[in-house]
Amino acid sequence: MKRRQQFLGVCSPRRGWLHAAPVGVKFASLTVLTLVVMLARNPFVNAGLIVMLVLIGLTAKMSLGQILGPIRRMWLIFLLLVVVHVFLSDWWNAARIITVMITCVVSAQIFMLSTPLSMLLDLFSMLVQPLKFVGIRPQVPALAAAIAVRSVSYLADLADTAQDAASARGLENDIRARTVPVMLGAVKYAQDTGRALEARGILD
Repeated sequence: MKRRQQFLGVCSPRRGWLHAAPVGVKFASLTVLTLVVMLARNPFVNAGLIVMLVLIGLTAKMSLGQILGPIRRMWLIFLLLVVVHVFLSDWWNAARIITVMITCVVSAQIFMLSTPLSMLLDLFSMLVQPLKFVGIRPQVPALAAAIAVRSVSYLADLADTAQDAASARGLENDIRARTVPVMLGAVKYAQDTGRALEARGILD
């Protein structure tokens, strides 16, 4: 598959004040922000946090396109979630859930743009060190985190490719033409990843 612009995980080459902040401080701030979003459960609070995050990113020498890139690439997923939640509940819950997701995605994007992936994985490996006392190798959850980051980028590429293919066939308004290839590709990617891990005996 043709590789496109990375979804998450590439540190921005334009270094601003946020790049110089300690990775532990940024991770702690991200954790606190996530807790606030989850506890507030209010779309207006979430909208305010999204605006604040965008301003933080802009002052840290990140472009608006970089900050909102994941949202642009995930718009179809957000649309499907809105439709589902409006059908199952109401507009308020749909707005709350979507703004929670957007807030978390934007905050994660800013964190990743200002933090090299190697530093992030080193931090995660350090955080899971206590797991060795309960018989879990710290390398396993660290590997899971690395796979998760790569998987998000891969799925975003799948969505872009499916959208381009649907548009080329004149099916840009056909939801199935956009979603079915993504689901099939995701299943194949998971199977291939599992086989690769099993073949190397990484999780034995």
